[in-house]
Amino acid sequence: MSRGAVIRGLVVLFAAGVLCGVAGISFYHTYEREQREERGAAAQHDRIMTRLAQELALTTEQRTDIEPIVTEAHVAILELRFAHQAEIEAILMNGMAALKAKLSPEQQTRLEVLYTRLQRRWTKSRDYLESTRKRSTLLVPSYPLSAE
Repeated sequence: MSRGAVIRGLVVLFAAGVLCGVAGISFYHTYEREQREERGAAAQHDRIMTRLAQELALTTEQRTDIEPIVTEAHVAILELRFAHQAEIEAILMNGMAALKAKLSPEQQTRLEVLYTRLQRRWTKSRDYLESTRKRSTLLVPSYPLSAE
């Protein structure tokens, strides 16, 4: 076997490895994106907590102390977003109407699918917001604690 054949074989092997790596990363990112969409706002909360724990090297006690703060801020942001939801949807509908005028029928159908996915994410976020509100009201006593 000549030296040139060995080099060509190694180059082909390297290229095949690169292609496998690129395909694997692409599949992984697609899977992660789908999972994120499936879980919605709950996944976002989990990602925030994980990132804070890693970046700040939080202890278990600190994580326990910080989680209610993160939850409260996250809920406040969602409440703000949903308070303006009607305005957001009106803007989106105007934009989609303008877009549809420039798209083919097939592209219009795909745009509708994208919008349906967005609405599904909003529904999941609303469900998360409601469940978090219920959970937080269950944790807060409904009567004042006495200082005796």
